[in-house]
Amino acid sequence: MHLTSIPIYDHHAYSLFKEERWRAEPLEHYFTQNPSPEMLPFVRDSLFFRRSLRDLAEFFGCEPSLEALEETRRRHNYPELARWLFAEANISHLLIEDGQSSEDLWRAETYAPHLALGVGRIVQLEAELEKLLDHHDSASRLLQAFEAHLRGLAPSVAAFKSVVAYRSGLDVGRHNLVELERAYSELRRSLTSSQTPRITSKPLLDSMLWMALKVASETGKVVQFHTGYGDPTLDMRLANPLGLRTVLEAPELHGQKIVLLHSYPYVREAGYLASSYPGVYLDLGLTIPAGSVHAMRTALHEATHLAPIRKVLFSTSARHSPEMFWIAARWGRRIVAQVLEQAVYNGDLTNEEAEWAAQRILSLNAAELYGTFASHPTEPMVSLC
Repeated sequence: MHLTSIPIYDHHAYSLFKEERWRAEPLEHYFTQNPSPEMLPFVRDSLFFRRSLRDLAEFFGCEPSLEALEETRRRHNYPELARWLFAEANISHLLIEDGQSSEDLWRAETYAPHLALGVGRIVQLEAELEKLLDHHDSASRLLQAFEAHLRGLAPSVAAFKSVVAYRSGLDVGRHNLVELERAYSELRRSLTSSQTPRITSKPLLDSMLWMALKVASETGKVVQFHTGYGDPTLDMRLANPLGLRTVLEAPELHGQKIVLLHSYPYVREAGYLASSYPGVYLDLGLTIPAGSVHAMRTALHEATHLAPIRKVLFSTSARHSPEMFWIAARWGRRIVAQVLEQAVYNGDLTNEEAEWAAQRILSLNAAELYGTFASHPTEPMVSLC
C-alpha cells in the first residue's frame, strides 16, 4: 500500500520552537520524554533515535551521523525548513495543545504565514484552571468561573484535553462540597506568590473534570485524555484508561466523544473501551513513532483487535521541531500500510476495505470528530492567541 497521497489530520501535537531555541536544542532531546542531562547519553542507544537518524540523513542528504545531521539541518532557513517538512509530511490539519506557555514557542499567528494547513487549538483543562486560582477564594466560585470560561472558549477551540493522569490519576471520583472546599483551602495555603501553581488535589481536579465534561457535552466538544506513556512525572499505574469507567458510565455524559491519547502500553484496554462505549476513540500518537517497528505494528494490531476502524486515530503527538512531525507522519503511514496489508493477508479485510481503513485512520476519523476547516496559509479557522 502506498499512502503518501492521504493527507494526515494531526489531531494532537505541540507548538514549534522559535528559531533561536531550535538551533540551540540538542537533537537527542526530541527523542525522549525525559530530556535531562543524565538521560541524554542513553537516548542515542534507543531504536527510535537510531532509526530516525538514518531517516533524517536520507531526507537531508547527509551522512547518517549525529554530527553530520546537526550541521546539515542548521544550515537551513528555519521557516523554509518547517514549510518543507510539513509539505513532505502531507499534514492537512494540525490541532495544537496549548498547555505549555513559553516565550520559546511559536505563537498562533506564526503558523498561518508559513504552513499551508488548517490550525486549531486544544485547550488543556488543568492549565486553564490554574490561571484562575488567584482570583477566587472558594472552590465553588472557582468552578463557576471555570465553567463560564470554558463556555466562552468553546466556540473557538477544536477540543479540550485533560492531563489528570499526570496529577491524580484517571480514576475520576465524585466529591462532596465539604471535601472540595477543604482541599481548596489546603491548596491555597500551600501556594507562594513566586510559585507557578500546579494543581494535584484529587477532589479539585475530579470536580473540575466533571464540570468540563458537562460543558463539553453541552457544546459538542471532544475531550482528549492523556493515557499511558509519558514523562517521569507520570505515575503509569494511574494512567490506565480503564480508570475512566466512572466517567464513561455517567448517564449525563452519554454520547460524549472521548479520545484516549497515546494508549501505550494500555492499547488493548483502550481498544476494549472503544469497542464497548459509543463515544470512546483511541489514538496511537507517540506510540508511533517512539516504539520499535515491531512495537508500533503490534500496537496498531492490538488497537484493531476489538476497536472498530472508525474509532482508531493517528496523531503525530510531535513537539517543538518540524523534523519530528515528518518522522511521525512517515512512520504513521508505513505502519498503517503494513498492518492493513497483514489484515488483507489474514482475511480480515479485502483490498478495497484496507484502502478505506487507511483513509479512516489517517484522516477521516479525526475530520469527523473535530470538523474540517480552511487549509490555507492565510485563513486559519481558529486563532490560537
